[in-house]
Amino acid sequence: MIALSLASRCRPCYSIPRIQRVALSTYKSIIRDVDKLSPRISPHYVASVNRTGEGSDESLETSTSLYQMVWDQPPRNIYIIKKPWKSHVREAMVGLINYLTKTYKDVNIIVESDVADEIENDLDAVLYTGSAASCQSKTDLLITLGGDGTILHATSLYSHGQVPPVLSFSLGTLGFLLPFDIAESKQAFHLVYASQAKVINRARLRCEAYHDRRMHAPKTDKQLISVTHAMNDISIHRGADPHLTHLDIYANGQFVTRGISDGVVISTPTGSTAYSLSCGGSMVHPSVPCTLLTPICPRSLSFRPLIFPLSTKIEVRISDQSRGQNAELSIDGLRKGVMGPGDSIFVGPEKEGHNTGIWCVVKGAGDWMSNLNNLLGFNALFGDKK
Repeated sequence: MIALSLASRCRPCYSIPRIQRVALSTYKSIIRDVDKLSPRISPHYVASVNRTGEGSDESLETSTSLYQMVWDQPPRNIYIIKKPWKSHVREAMVGLINYLTKTYKDVNIIVESDVADEIENDLDAVLYTGSAASCQSKTDLLITLGGDGTILHATSLYSHGQVPPVLSFSLGTLGFLLPFDIAESKQAFHLVYASQAKVINRARLRCEAYHDRRMHAPKTDKQLISVTHAMNDISIHRGADPHLTHLDIYANGQFVTRGISDGVVISTPTGSTAYSLSCGGSMVHPSVPCTLLTPICPRSLSFRPLIFPLSTKIEVRISDQSRGQNAELSIDGLRKGVMGPGDSIFVGPEKEGHNTGIWCVVKGAGDWMSNLNNLLGFNALFGDKK
């Protein structure tokens, strides 16, 4: 059966002891309840237009991937999430909060409760915190400080709802989703605040997990266990089970194949450069509306990666004939539970509209290709290394 793990959502906090921090600093922040803040506001998005030649019939060309983020009123409630346990990230966060609170007087800074305890003696500012649900409901803009994993953690907080626009700064190990260095934080935030920032919409996948009770109690229906969303990918993997899993795969109700493998990865275009890529899947631009299905170490060499339209609803079911009795279900790299024969997941798109997906601030349309070359070394020759 599917046994979902709530512990996978929790992150331990290893902060500097309170007594030690008080001795090192004379600052003392004021911590307030986030529920006192005004309700969340959302921007609207206007398709970017490129001018290709004045006076001609084709003088305007609409970009298919970038939008301009426009606020009816500037964002006020800023939720800052950082990579944990790193002193240089904490220092960068303190510096950013000091700058924002002194330069933009109407800005309110929201942080996670453990972070508020960690940095309250490092700066002289008002910080808002509270329950995860309260912080999420008040956030106008989400800022992340860290690596790609920090973005995945931040967006996972909104796995059951709309994600606010995301502005990310690179302070981690890998920065494929991070167009800005922390040194560019002042300029980047001003662009967002002044409704001049360019954004791209990264699709999310909706995942429904079902437990088939008929395997244990005849004549009973499937039981819906959970509904969540993924920014990167959803994977089923045999884990520590010594046997390959037998997976029955359907697309819009039509049988596709029975895959015998270590598992399968279902990913968004954003996730195409992550686990799916390591399994042999294609790299897909984030603006392409599609879903990737990539086998993990299949027994048959003819079980190849597939790309479906984003509208496709994919079902993956653990076959009743599977020798592997336990398969791990992971979403965006976090283990969510264990699946057994008869259990299944249904993966499909969010509802259409500007309130779906994740709107991420970017520098320009060339960010993705630059990352392929600079971070992944796309098609790099051995002789090019110096």
